[in-house]
Amino acid sequence: MTRFVTPVLIAATLAAVATPSLAQSTRSQTAQPAKLQSVMVCATDAATRRAYQREFGAAPVFVTAQEAVEARQAGQRWAAPRCMTERQYDRLVSMTQTRASL
Repeated sequence: MTRFVTPVLIAATLAAVATPSLAQSTRSQTAQPAKLQSVMVCATDAATRRAYQREFGAAPVFVTAQEAVEARQAGQRWAAPRCMTERQYDRLVSMTQTRASL
């Protein structure tokens, strides 16, 4: 009897732990009506381009800080994050920060 109870308890515990996490992942996938506009810092080398394409299924599209701000103001949504260089990302952050003097 003890040989039977131990595996059943282990299986029940694993099922109890896995069920909420599975429910959470399916709910979060169906609850996203539209992806938010997002940018990420990307290098311009071939390895980064391949990794981006493997992750998102398309070649990276690079935007400038000004283009990202204009797209946000226009309400544009992107299926995959846009890339920008580190310098452009710094410009984006400085453009969108609220200035204390204003």
